[in-house]
Amino acid sequence: MSTEPLPRLRRRRIGAALLAAGLAVAGLTACADEEKPGGPTSLTLTIWGNANDKTVMDQRLALAKKALPEIDVKLVQISEEYNTKVQTMFAGGKAPDVLMLSEEINVYSSKGQLEDLTPHLKKANVDPVARFGQGPVDTYSTDGKLWAAPDRGGAMVLYYNKAIFDAQGVAYPDGTWDWAKFREAAQKLTVREGGKVKSWGYAAGDWWPWLLTWMYQNGGSVLDAAGKPVANSPANVEAIQFYNDLVLKDRSAPSPIDYANAGLSNGQPDALFAQGKLAMGTTGFWNIASLKDSKLKWDIAPLWQGKQKAVPAFGSGLAVSSQSKHKDAAARLVAFLTSAEGQAPIVTSGLDVPSNLEVVNSDAFKKPAWNTTGVNLAAFTESASAIYSPPLVPEWNEIQKAYTDEMAPVWNGKDSVQAGLDRVQKSLERILS
Repeated sequence: MSTEPLPRLRRRRIGAALLAAGLAVAGLTACADEEKPGGPTSLTLTIWGNANDKTVMDQRLALAKKALPEIDVKLVQISEEYNTKVQTMFAGGKAPDVLMLSEEINVYSSKGQLEDLTPHLKKANVDPVARFGQGPVDTYSTDGKLWAAPDRGGAMVLYYNKAIFDAQGVAYPDGTWDWAKFREAAQKLTVREGGKVKSWGYAAGDWWPWLLTWMYQNGGSVLDAAGKPVANSPANVEAIQFYNDLVLKDRSAPSPIDYANAGLSNGQPDALFAQGKLAMGTTGFWNIASLKDSKLKWDIAPLWQGKQKAVPAFGSGLAVSSQSKHKDAAARLVAFLTSAEGQAPIVTSGLDVPSNLEVVNSDAFKKPAWNTTGVNLAAFTESASAIYSPPLVPEWNEIQKAYTDEMAPVWNGKDSVQAGLDRVQKSLERILS
């Protein structure tokens, strides 16, 4: 899998359906809007995504207008080069009042571009941990300051092909497997005919959610509690060795060469799954929409667990700009949009997993009208408490690149896991020095 900037997940979700609008950044007058005497407060909200993302946000803003009639919101969708354009707005002193952010959260917070939402949510009687859970709150926090309210954030879950499981006589996964049971299942589910693989038991690659999940489930991490890199810790070496053995020893998961022979880049399991050539793959909520009309017999389940439960989550948060002239109004808008009422359209549209735990645990999410095939959406609910927060420091992009560059020989079987992680360790020490 190639190293890409942060919007990788985003591009998976938005696909090719980009908004055909040439946005002139210089013309985006966000928080420069002044309140009219006796009139509503005017705010600007920026989001990324496709036409469906905009439609759902429009629905949410319509609900917000009823709840907060004193606030008007101008929605600006930026479907390409989102962070570049928003940073240009900041540089020009015309940043949006409210902005959608994800893994890049601390690139912004480290520049003093975001408002701490902690006192604002307290004023609105919102307990962030009670509303979103500790993991999502940690994702958007540093030093006790909450830089964005989690808005969308479904856990990574296990997609599985029921037909392959049935044919090989393997019981369906249910979230209780340990690593040994997972490995045994992956071996049994790898089907070969004439010396060639007809279907793989499992498939992943070098994308950070896959690698870090093995590490965190084994008690490892990228940085220690003091923020120092621990890439080559024994726990991490053991975890990555386990994964690499699936590929190079068991041959139950495709190597970079196997992906290439299938016409794919390293780490494109979704394509293999859609083709019926994969028994198990791990990805986010967005794959449900792409498989909705598939003729495959499939479902989802929570991930397996190692020494502890740990799953990554994919999503976005809503932040308030430090440049906003209306921070209190902007924070009230964020509080509403992340409330049960404000997140309802996310559920009814099937757009994503809402971050509000009340909504995630509701029948409205678990049994939506659009889920005509009966996909086990409770897998997301059951995974919520096990979500871990990756170290989204300002150097997060560089950290990801270090893993991709330094571990490439390992995935190809040309170097040991220990040697690869030793190189990652040196790179992270340099990046974070």
